[in-house]
Amino acid sequence: MNPFWLFLVVGVGLLATELLVFQFTTFWLFFIGLGALVAACYAWLSGDPSYLISTIVFVLASAVITALLYRPLRRWQNQPSDMAGNNAVGQRVAVKQAVRQDQAGVVNWSGSDWEAELAGGQTEEIPVGDFARVVSVEGIRLQVSKDT
Repeated sequence: MNPFWLFLVVGVGLLATELLVFQFTTFWLFFIGLGALVAACYAWLSGDPSYLISTIVFVLASAVITALLYRPLRRWQNQPSDMAGNNAVGQRVAVKQAVRQDQAGVVNWSGSDWEAELAGGQTEEIPVGDFARVVSVEGIRLQVSKDT
């Protein structure tokens, strides 16, 4: 296997892992994957079958990419969002199992069934077939109120 194919496979594998497994939260595999793709491009464009030179290009490219992109990506990642990382709050959900003050129920949100409790201060039962609004999320349980 020549350096082009090696660095191409490594680069695509690292980028896929960063995006699909880590969901672009760590960046490190992203930076190294981009460095591997730069090394693959170098090996292809130069026609140089040397692993040594391609590896040096890989290390240098990874370092430069990390130095250039780490701070901007970290700043972008830490930007405040309207819903503090959760887009369930404020959404209308269908009640599939009654939500009572003394017993959690089940609601359907975003195509999945979720356990739901009445939000603090709520006492009125929400029967099956009605709709509720998500007030907050505690762990994996939605806090809901009757949708009016």
